[in-house]
Amino acid sequence: MMPSLGALAEPPLKGNIMAAVAFAGQETYRRDFNYFVSRRREPASMLEARRAALERFETLGVPSTRLEAWRFTDVSPLSQRTFQRGDNVAVGASIIPTLRGPHHRLTFVNGRYAPSLSRLQALPDRALVASLGQALLTHPEQVEAYLGRLTGLEDNPFVARNSAFWEDGAFLYLPRGVTLEYPLHLVFLTANDDTISHPRTLILLEEGAQATVVVDHRGNGAYLTCPVTEIQVNTGATLDYYLVQEEDVQAWHLNGLRICQERDSQFYAHMLSSGGLLARTDINALLNGEGAECYLHGLTLVKNTQLGDQHVRVEHAKPHGTSRQIFQGVLEDKGRTVFDGLIHVHEQAQRTDASQSNRNLLLSRQALANSNPRLEILADDVKCNHGSTVGFLDPDALFYLRTRGIGEAEAKAMLVYAFANDNVENIRLAPLRERLERLLSERLRPDSTERISA
Repeated sequence: MMPSLGALAEPPLKGNIMAAVAFAGQETYRRDFNYFVSRRREPASMLEARRAALERFETLGVPSTRLEAWRFTDVSPLSQRTFQRGDNVAVGASIIPTLRGPHHRLTFVNGRYAPSLSRLQALPDRALVASLGQALLTHPEQVEAYLGRLTGLEDNPFVARNSAFWEDGAFLYLPRGVTLEYPLHLVFLTANDDTISHPRTLILLEEGAQATVVVDHRGNGAYLTCPVTEIQVNTGATLDYYLVQEEDVQAWHLNGLRICQERDSQFYAHMLSSGGLLARTDINALLNGEGAECYLHGLTLVKNTQLGDQHVRVEHAKPHGTSRQIFQGVLEDKGRTVFDGLIHVHEQAQRTDASQSNRNLLLSRQALANSNPRLEILADDVKCNHGSTVGFLDPDALFYLRTRGIGEAEAKAMLVYAFANDNVENIRLAPLRERLERLLSERLRPDSTERISA
């Protein structure tokens, strides 16, 4: 049985109040961890990595709002809940999110690979698409060379927890110059209340390789999912990455995403977050090669008492890098969002071109958007900018539509849709773009905007 977060507690802080909160019950965690790893067939180096991650998780504990990185994201209620590893359950194919057109699909239920819900088209020579657990046994040299090697989220306890307890996940490897013709669709489902899962994904693109990956997170009930994804984009490679988070409104989603890019590589990401009671994604992108390009687009939709949190760090380590961050939020009722974005330019990263934008649309006087865009620039020949806006619907635009005979609720819905669709319309994968446009239309239909108080 997996350890329960109900065993965590927050003892009085001692010394530096910025230190992470420790937790009790380490012997219980150790016992459960030993039982977990005793049932797995893995290389000794992987067991060592898991033990190191467990020690890191024990050191960090459940973060307190006294920590700057968690100041607006209170996860202390997790200490009052008991989550256990989910059972193997059968789910119907009808609940799997669709992706029109030919594609590869790997499906995971409660963190475990579900072969009956997965399918693969013909793959290019030497390309590999498989469950991570199986790949670790059949191709350990490729997996161990990168799994857990990317840096940037060492202080995130939920990333450490994933590294200790992940059961399975997805693995994509493309050799030099290979293009994956069809998109790879990764579906992560949680099927039970009070469960915890730790899906792990590893994506490796060798020199000049190209791929499109779509990730869907969904579930049913009150549960906790802690996914971690590591992406290596080597010289001249291109990856289009789409992340769609539609968890149950009672669920907790704590995600870690790490990207490392080499020379002249391109990484395009679009992330939509519309589910979860609390949904947080920590993103760390390292542009480690000259001429690397990184484009991050995010759209967060929250209502009722949902909290959507995006923590982003883009690190320019080499010259002539380009990065763009465009994150938007639409907040209804008492919904809250957090955006904490950082562009860090190393001293040697001359001729960097980087920008960061966070825009938030409030549809209620009770909604709250916390935005903290930042720049840290150590080079002296760069082009960098950042900005943030928080506001209500433009009354002049609303008045214009009303004078054209459009009803108030419909006019408000049109303006909200136009704001949110700025992000979605730039998705290059047409089937996904059309699906998300339908999702926006349903979420922002006129009868749902009647309570807008701006």
